[in-house]
Amino acid sequence: MSGRLRVLFFSSRFLFPQDTGGKIRTAKLLEGLKERWAVSLLSGFDPATDGSFRAAAEALGDRFLPVERRPPARASGWRRPLRRLGRAASLTPLSVQYETLPAFRQALARELQAGAYDLFVCDFLQPTANVPRPCPCASLLFAHNVESRITRRQARLAEGLAQKALWLWQHGLTSRYEGTVARRFDRVVAVSASDREELEGRFGLRNVREIPTGVDAEAFHPSGLEPETDHVVFCGSMDWLPNQDAVRWFVAEVLPRVVGARPGARLTVVGRNPPPELVAATAGEPSVRFTGRVEDVRPWLERASCVVVPLRIGGGTRIKIYEALAMERPVVSTSVGAEGLPIEDGQHYLLADGAEAFAGKVVECLARPEEARAVARAARLYVARRFGWDRVADAFAAIGREAVEARAGRGR
Repeated sequence: MSGRLRVLFFSSRFLFPQDTGGKIRTAKLLEGLKERWAVSLLSGFDPATDGSFRAAAEALGDRFLPVERRPPARASGWRRPLRRLGRAASLTPLSVQYETLPAFRQALARELQAGAYDLFVCDFLQPTANVPRPCPCASLLFAHNVESRITRRQARLAEGLAQKALWLWQHGLTSRYEGTVARRFDRVVAVSASDREELEGRFGLRNVREIPTGVDAEAFHPSGLEPETDHVVFCGSMDWLPNQDAVRWFVAEVLPRVVGARPGARLTVVGRNPPPELVAATAGEPSVRFTGRVEDVRPWLERASCVVVPLRIGGGTRIKIYEALAMERPVVSTSVGAEGLPIEDGQHYLLADGAEAFAGKVVECLARPEEARAVARAARLYVARRFGWDRVADAFAAIGREAVEARAGRGR
């Protein structure tokens, strides 16, 4: 097969602004695939909030197919708890319910029937319930995370019987859904060897391939600005539960130990939509600051003496680690935070699990800045040379073509 593949790429969430790892990964891939694929991007779109980014979305492919997605009407009074109960009792995972909309189903069915596509790509597991069955062309699921791994960890750390029961229920539903749906696609793309191995081992899948995580080393590079003394920075969308848990744990268990050793230490949490209750709980703490959404994370990374990734829940890979390393900033991460990335403790970043150990590594960064920066400089060279988005796009394009050829082979 020669020429550009005709591809329908479905992202239920609008890809701008670039304020989550998933949006960054998808948008950078689409930029890299423009010369290889003729892409029609079908995406959720809210004119009230997304209109200023429409031109950027249109530039990601040959065609932009917006599907109007407005916030759902909020239930009031007695209807609100009834709606929540109905969703929780459903046999469909909550995360899938939130991304299943009649407008998506109708638009996908119409476009796939009329579009004569070679390949269909669904971005993330959550919106897959919108995809027609059977899919009329080769299909690829872009799995940014092993979603059941996230729910399993959430259940393990949940506090209180009700929360633990809810997450155990959601974990069971997500596991069943993930294993079943992944088999319907010709290929599943995982973002690390760790994710691929878990999908294969837990669900017996044989259609999983992996791509590396990338970084834009031209955009993320040190400008020469010196970091601020004892300034610790966390970057991540604060409307994502794993990030909320990470910050709560760091503020409650790690930061007091750091401040005990370095009285001037302070934490800045950079990311959109921090929970009001978390902001209120730390309002009297001079050592904690929340920025909310920022236009550019790079100035905040440059100010950091140490970038922390204290995740205890999560899946996929953290682009934020590569971005910090590309900025030549020392990183301290948990095992979960660095999971799936081919980086080595002591060579590229500092690894620590548990509050005492994590605080010790942060203090080490703050107290020995030259040693920490030496590790960061070596890490920048490593990620910049190996993990450009062009290489990621090459790998993704090869998997897409493999999916098309596999479907064609079954059809002969």
